[in-house]
Amino acid sequence: MSQFGETSAAESELLANRRSSLRLWPWLALLGVLAALLVWRNFGPPAADEEGNGRKHAAVGTRFTAITLQPLTGGGLPVAEADLAGKVTVINFWGPWCGYCKIEFPHLVELEDHYRSRSDFLFLSVSSAAGPQDDPTLREDTEHFLRQERATFRTLQDPGDQTKFALVNTARLDGFAFPTTVVLDKGSKIRGLWIGYRPGDERRLADAIESALRGEELPPATKK
Repeated sequence: MSQFGETSAAESELLANRRSSLRLWPWLALLGVLAALLVWRNFGPPAADEEGNGRKHAAVGTRFTAITLQPLTGGGLPVAEADLAGKVTVINFWGPWCGYCKIEFPHLVELEDHYRSRSDFLFLSVSSAAGPQDDPTLREDTEHFLRQERATFRTLQDPGDQTKFALVNTARLDGFAFPTTVVLDKGSKIRGLWIGYRPGDERRLADAIESALRGEELPPATKK
């Protein structure tokens, strides 16, 4: 092969490599955009709640003290109004049978672990049956689910759905859905009420908790 032929072969190989690199660039750029979106979603500022939900729920600012909960797993004492005094409290109503609860639950495990050491924070995980009647397998099903999720906090039950009905009346809800999560400030005022679960709710929930722990005042329109 002549020197010219060798040069042409080298140039062809170089051009082929350049074309291959050019074909990769759009994919690399797309991966970069996806990575940036992922970082923004996980670490960027929390998006606002939808109107009528979360920190924009009409019940925000209303005092909720009708708490009547009994131990289900993990032992401990019953929980009543006096146990919430001076604490920012999160009450999560869920069930091991509930699909959206299963999606939300790992986020709540992380959240509870993050705030557990604070003496002014209380997390109440209320496991519930699928129907209005008490379920004799609720404890067993809840324990199994907690093991799957590696959750170490205790859970409670709501005999006769007393606390749920009280929340429905206090917050003037049309009904009750699972999961439902409530954040109460140290004066037992509702700081946020999330009905159902939407991706990102866990970050909005954490934002409401932080605001309550800092003792920030509610906006004038929500003070009740």
